[in-house]
Formats: sequence, C-alpha cells, structure tokens
Amino acid sequence: MRDKVILGVTLSIVTLLTLVIYGFIDGQRGVTEVATQREDAIVSGKHLYAQYCIQCHGPQGEGCIGPALSRTIWRPEIGGEKNEDYDEAAHDVIYNTIARGKPSNQPGIVMPPWSVNENGPLNDEQMEAITAFIQYGDWNKVIEDAASATDLAADLPSYPGFTDKARIGQVKELLLAKGCLNCHALGKGGGKIGADLTDVGSRRTAEWLRKWIKDPKSVPPNERGPNLWLVGPTPTVPAPAGVPVNLTPAPTAQVMPMNTTYMPTVPMTEEELNLMVEYLSKARTSTR
Repeated sequence: MRDKVILGVTLSIVTLLTLVIYGFIDGQRGVTEVATQREDAIVSGKHLYAQYCIQCHGPQGEGCIGPALSRTIWRPEIGGEKNEDYDEAAHDVIYNTIARGKPSNQPGIVMPPWSVNENGPLNDEQMEAITAFIQYGDWNKVIEDAASATDLAADLPSYPGFTDKARIGQVKELLLAKGCLNCHALGKGGGKIGADLTDVGSRRTAEWLRKWIKDPKSVPPNERGPNLWLVGPTPTVPAPAGVPVNLTPAPTAQVMPMNTTYMPTVPMTEEELNLMVEYLSKARTSTR
C-alpha cells in the first residue's frame, strides 16, 4: 500500500513538472513567434515606407513635407529597453493617420487616405507593417529600399516668368551636376527620396529657398515642412489662369516635430544659387 502511495505521489510530481516545463517551453515558443512576426512586419513595413512615405516624411523619418515620424515618444523600446516616455496612444495615432490621411492648407499638399476602405492601396496588414516599422524599425536602413531616379533625360517644365529654353537647360544641367534630381522629382523626371519640387514655388518664397539650399540644417524646425503654413496672398510673379498668386509662408502656432534633415549642403557658386532660386521660386502649377 505504501509503495502505491509513493508511486502515485511520484507520478503526480512528474506530471506536474512535465506540465510546468511544457508550459514554459510553449510560452517561450509564443514569445519567439511574436518576435518573428514583428520582425517580418518591420521588414515589410520598411519596404512599404520607402515606396509610399519617404517622399513626404524623409528617408530617416526626420520630416520633410510632412512631420517627423522618428519620434522618441512613439518607440515602445529604445536600445532594447522599455521606453518610459512612450505614448500608449502612439500605435492608434499612427495607424489611423495612415488609414484616413490628413488635410493640409498648403497648395497641392495633402496626405491621402491609404486604406483600401478609403479607396487607397493598402490593406490592414500593410498598414500594420508600416506602423510596426515606425515604432520598431531602423531608420538608417530605409534608404536601402528607396527607388532609383527615373526619366532624368526629360525636359524641365517652364513656368510663368521663366520660359527661356536656354536658361531652363542651364537649370537642368545644374540639377544633374549637383545630384539634385537623384532625390527630387521635377516635372516628369527625378527621384522620390526628397520632396517633389514641381510646385515648390506655390509653397516657398525665393528667400526661404535660398536659405534652405545654402544650409538646410540651419533652418529651424518651426520653419520647415508643415510648420510653415501659408497665410494671406502676396503678389509675386504672374500666375497662370486659375492659379492663385503666391502665398507668404509663416510659422504655425503649434509646431509639429521635425528632426535634422537628411538633405546635405550642396556647394554652389553665387551665380548657380541665384539661377536655382529664381527657377524654383517660380515653379508653380497648383490650382488650390
């Protein structure tokens, strides 16, 4: 009888230990599967970000036409450690903004809704992947997935106040020589790493463009991207029929996050800078 009791107790202990060990292993497997799924989402999200988001938010999420996405408060972890400053609402804010878009009062600028439910190109899984990348991904690796510039041989557009073909040709040579079109689109050709410049004259003055081109990193956050809103009409060069005159950019009261720009300082002579600024300040096609 005693042997049976001992045997029963022993079997019970063995069974209990087996369940504990199995539970631990199963739990670890669950953690591993979640980590693997997240890594897969981050890789997919990086590719999608480079395809759809880089031009407005920058190759390092630093902010360009849109605000910075590489925000510390949006990262649940920093260096593998829990981020005590993490905003618990971050995931929903990011995901919902991707899905529904965001308006802007800058001519020709609007963040469109990307969800298929809003007639956009992205499904729920893809939007979750971009969100995962923004929250957990390595911003220094986005440029790996950026598309190469296309149609670099295409002619630049002419604008009211800048129609001379010879001078437009000089601008094209300058843009190619300085590598500007590797990142920026202008008309039918160029890259999609930086902002599209085809309509930049509707959003920025010659004075602002001169300061930016000379030293992009010296421009303060409240004078960049969505922080420079347009207020009040100010006539400059003649505008095409149906296109409003240029508007004077002014800082907005509520400054959106902007990090150090990815754009480098491009060395130019004063003559080259004058030509570039004159052309870009008249690049205006918006009908808003």
